[in-house]
Amino acid sequence: MNFNSTNCRLYSFVLIAVLVFIAFLIPTSYAEELIIPIPQGDHTRELKTVIEWYVPINHDVEVGDTVTWKNDDITGHTVTSGKGIGFLGDPEIDKPQLDGYFDSGVIAPGKSWSFTFKENGFFEYTCTIHPWIERSITVLEPGIQIKDIRISYALLVTISTIIVIVVGTIIIINLRRRYLEKNPK
Repeated sequence: MNFNSTNCRLYSFVLIAVLVFIAFLIPTSYAEELIIPIPQGDHTRELKTVIEWYVPINHDVEVGDTVTWKNDDITGHTVTSGKGIGFLGDPEIDKPQLDGYFDSGVIAPGKSWSFTFKENGFFEYTCTIHPWIERSITVLEPGIQIKDIRISYALLVTISTIIVIVVGTIIIINLRRRYLEKNPK
């Protein structure tokens, strides 16, 4: 195999793409204290999908860890355990299915609320004011790594984009090589 500058650039690009892909597969953070922002615009139902590109819908913590939600939005929110109504739910008809494990009450803009998880499990939560917001916390025993990988829409789009870029680059390089072979200088 000939390692000319084109091949080196291609292999460098593929290596970078693979490293970016691997970085997106790393589970969300493990910490003794995790701060989860409630982002600006989170109350706007039409932005739900866009916001989930930037805010993970699940965080992993260990038993005994404290999670703090900070409201960076312009309106109040709650962090209430249970299932929301989903993106397609109708807030006029559908009601969230709350389980009573934790409830922040209303968190005013700029304020925060914390909760320490004392048992392991998978805990969904919603905002009772904006019940289409649905996120979750996975609480693990200390030292146990999560085995399954949750794939978000953003990750799927990122993977697809990387594949398209890599395949497109390879095609362009091969077409250029063929052109240069047919039309030598």
